[in-house]
Amino acid sequence: MGISRLGSILLFLMLLAGAARAQDPLPPAPVIKPGTSQEKVQADISTRQIAIESNFTGIEILIFGSVDFSDARMPSSGTYDVIAVVRGPNDSIVVRKKTRVAGVWVNGPGKTYTDVPGFYAVLSSRPIRAIASDDTLRELGIGLSELDLGRDTAGSPQEQSFESAMIRLMEERNLYTELDSGVVFIGRSLFRATVALPVNVPTGRYLVEVYLFRDGYLASKTKGSLEVNKAGIEATIYNLAFSKPFLYGLMGIVIAVFAGLMGWFAFRRD
Repeated sequence: MGISRLGSILLFLMLLAGAARAQDPLPPAPVIKPGTSQEKVQADISTRQIAIESNFTGIEILIFGSVDFSDARMPSSGTYDVIAVVRGPNDSIVVRKKTRVAGVWVNGPGKTYTDVPGFYAVLSSRPIRAIASDDTLRELGIGLSELDLGRDTAGSPQEQSFESAMIRLMEERNLYTELDSGVVFIGRSLFRATVALPVNVPTGRYLVEVYLFRDGYLASKTKGSLEVNKAGIEATIYNLAFSKPFLYGLMGIVIAVFAGLMGWFAFRRD
């Protein structure tokens, strides 16, 4: 009888130990060191060809993607952030300061910037300054304040004022934008962002870069591209203006004369 009672006690203790092990919490999340993350960002865009015709009024493109190898079982192990950058073809721009001479505003001194993106949009899941440090953003060239425009403005208030004025003008034309809530996560690993290209968007090849950050460190990045080209009669006139400027000018004169004659016949008085 004593042995039977001892066996019952041992069995009861074993059951208690098994229940305790079943209720043990998950092990703590491992500490992720900078540059050792296994996550990979995969992204794509809704279209790779945009045709500008006479009825073009602007277009929205969709950037979508996912985080591969994300630790979905332990969402508290780190914070994911995504920054999407859309950059248009570079061009040379001269920025001039208006000065008043004898009561008339005229163009004053100017600065030439040789590598100015014709379009630049930064969309992020949070404010970019909350996602990464200033040094990281500067190294990656993310943000309007970190644009490399082909001219050194460090330490020169006058240079910086010209650069700020140019960026402000591009923002007013809807060609430059920063949107802190432009990237939206759907669940733990899927995300999407919408970029608006205005009616005055320049033509050429656009670079689309998507950066994945985890706890302030760059974990992965990917990039793609899209083409914006003129189509139809607009493309013919555009190509003619650059390839055969003399013929283009002659056609312009002929059309103007023809339009004047048509107006004269339509409104003449007998």
